[in-house]
Amino acid sequence: MLWLDGRGGMRCVWACAVLALCASISGCGVASGGVGSADELDLRPVTQASADPLSGGLDKAALTGREVDRFAVTVTEAAIDQREVRVPWRACVSAAYVLSGTVLGKPKSMVVRQASGEDVMVTVVLAQYEGDQAQSAMEGLAAAVDECADGFTATVDGEERGFKKVALDLAPDGADQAMGLGAVVERAGGKTRGKAVLLRKGNTVAYLSAVPKGRAPRDFAVPAALVDAQLAKLP
Repeated sequence: MLWLDGRGGMRCVWACAVLALCASISGCGVASGGVGSADELDLRPVTQASADPLSGGLDKAALTGREVDRFAVTVTEAAIDQREVRVPWRACVSAAYVLSGTVLGKPKSMVVRQASGEDVMVTVVLAQYEGDQAQSAMEGLAAAVDECADGFTATVDGEERGFKKVALDLAPDGADQAMGLGAVVERAGGKTRGKAVLLRKGNTVAYLSAVPKGRAPRDFAVPAALVDAQLAKLP
């Protein structure tokens, strides 16, 4: 696939084509080189208490314990609040939210889990929306990636971060909508790889955001075992 660096129509064609494929093809990674770990840069998602009550249905759909081989899943508080992510460019807000470990739009309820593996930490947020808000959120993210592929900056929990090489990845089938997203995250003179996968079934969206514990390999991605396990549990 070709990726053109300009902001013309070819990029939109590419992005839309990838989004269409996300519903039917297994994931792929974006190459990285010389990137550090999230621990070194303190890029792990910040957690805060949620203003929304936990949904019993979502709680049942969340990953638990050690049901995914080689991962320990724990209950945690809500992902970073949207108010803690500030972006100078309105068009890039959706991409900044997802790459910072928070959700899109205004879900009516959500639950959060953290899955720790040998070399990766994954934050999993299940969010339930009203009406067609879930579908609209996914479509808005695709547009944001198209507009902001050259990169952007954001202030996350008071710290400035740069997001470079923002691009859609392929995602697995089995959901009403699915999308992968990757970027190089820069902060304090260092950089690491950030990856996310979004899965929508009906009014529920699962956000899986991964950061490496050590140096990110070139094929770093959200672990397929976690994606498959969460997809199978979505209502």
